[in-house]
Amino acid sequence: MRIFGKQLLFYLGTLIVCFTFLGIVLSQVLRGFLTEQRANELTRLAERVAYSMENLTGYGALFILGQEIRNIHMYTGATVIILDTDFNIFVDYGVPVGAGAHVYEDEIAPVMYGETVAVFGTSNHPALQPLLVVGVPFRIGGEVAGAALVGVSMAELEAAVDEMYRILLFALGVSAVLAFVLHFFTSRAISKPLRQINEAAGEIAGGDFEKRLPVRGKDEISKLAEQFNKMAEGLQEQERIRNAFISNLSHDIRSPLTSMRGFITAIADGTVGVDEQPYYLGIVLDESERLIKLSNDILDIQREATLEKSTFDINDLIRKTILGFSRQAMEKRLMITSRFAHSTDLVEADKDKISRVLHNLLENAVKFTPADGEITVETTETREKVLISVSDNGRGMTSEELKYIFDRFYKGDPSRGEDKMGSGLGLSIVKSFIRAHGETLTVESDIEKGSVFTFTLPLG
Repeated sequence: MRIFGKQLLFYLGTLIVCFTFLGIVLSQVLRGFLTEQRANELTRLAERVAYSMENLTGYGALFILGQEIRNIHMYTGATVIILDTDFNIFVDYGVPVGAGAHVYEDEIAPVMYGETVAVFGTSNHPALQPLLVVGVPFRIGGEVAGAALVGVSMAELEAAVDEMYRILLFALGVSAVLAFVLHFFTSRAISKPLRQINEAAGEIAGGDFEKRLPVRGKDEISKLAEQFNKMAEGLQEQERIRNAFISNLSHDIRSPLTSMRGFITAIADGTVGVDEQPYYLGIVLDESERLIKLSNDILDIQREATLEKSTFDINDLIRKTILGFSRQAMEKRLMITSRFAHSTDLVEADKDKISRVLHNLLENAVKFTPADGEITVETTETREKVLISVSDNGRGMTSEELKYIFDRFYKGDPSRGEDKMGSGLGLSIVKSFIRAHGETLTVESDIEKGSVFTFTLPLG
C-alpha cells in the first residue's frame, strides 16, 4: 500500500475513534444533564401533589387535588400516582391506555420511610418502563401516610441523544471529506520530495554522483534532502579519490616498471656499455626499492585496524627516529631539535605504528625543508593526553593543498618535482594510524613559513 493510502486509513481511523469516544462521552453527559434537570422538575411537581394531600381538608379539597393533578398532566404530560403506605394505588392519572398501573415495592420502598426517590423504569415495570419516576412522601399527623409519584416519559431524552448521534455522524462524514482533501494535498507535498529522493538515489546507485536535490524550507523532509546532498557529495568525493587512487597507483607502478624495463633491455642488448652498467643497475635497484616501498605502504594502510598497544616512552622513540634521519639532515645541513615536556613521557599505543607515524612526518619535513632549515619535534602534556608536534620552516602549503594533504597518492604540484621516491601514501598512513588509535591529527601551514603536524596519544 502506498503512503497516501496508509496515511488516509490512519487519519480516518483516528477520526472514527475520536468521534466514537466523543459520542459516548457526550451522550452520557447529555443524558445525565437532562435526567437531573427533569428529576428536579418532577420533584417540585411531586412536592406540590404531596402538599395537596397533606392539606386535604375542607369542602372541595378533592376537587382541588384533581384539578392540580390534571394541570400537571396537561402541561407536562406527566403521570401521577398516589399510594398509601401499603403501596395500594388509589389515584393513577395519565397511565398509558392498556398498560395498567403497577408499582414495585422494592424500588419505591424508601419513600415510605420519608425519603424522596427517583427511579428509572425497567423491564420489570412494563407500565413504568418509559418513565422517570420521582416519589415524595406526604404526612398526616406527623406520620408518613403515603407517597405522591410523578413520572414522565423519557422518550424525548432518547430522541435528543439520537439527534446528537446523527449530528456526530454528519460531522464525521464532513470531517472525513475534509480530511481526504487536506490529506491529498499534504501527502503530495510529502510524497513528491520523497519520490525525488528515491529517483535521485536510483541515479546515484547507477553511478551519477552529481545528482542533487532542491532544499526548500526547514522541515524534516528538507533536512533529509540536505543530508542526502551531503551524502552525494561525500560519494562523489570518494569516487574522485578512488579514481585518483587508481590513476596514481597505475602511474606510480607503470613509471618505475617502464624505466626498469628500458634499462634492463639496454643492458641486455648491449646498448649500454660494461662500464656504464653499474650506474644503470643502480637506477633499476632504486626503482625496485620504490616499488617495494609502495607495496609496503599499501599494506600498512590495510593494517590500520590491527593495534597491539603497549606502554612506552614516546620521548625515547622520538630520539631514535631523529637519529634515523642523521644522514639526510647532514646532507641538507638541517638542524633537527627536540623538546620534551618531561624527561620521560609514557603513552599507551601501538609502538610500531607510532614509530611509522613519526618516521613519515619527519621524512616529509626533511624532504620539503630547504637546506640550512630547522625541524623541531616537541611534546606537551595535558591531564589525559600527550601532544606530539613536528614542525619545519619549509615552503608550507596553500589552503587548497591542505584540503587534500591526507588523500592517498595526493602530491601538491610543487612537490612532484621534489619527491621523486615518494609514494604519496605517507600522510595517508599517518592519518589512518592515528585514526585507528581514536586520536586526533591536525596540520597548520603558511606559505614560506612552514608546517606543523600535531597528533595526540593517551597517557600511559
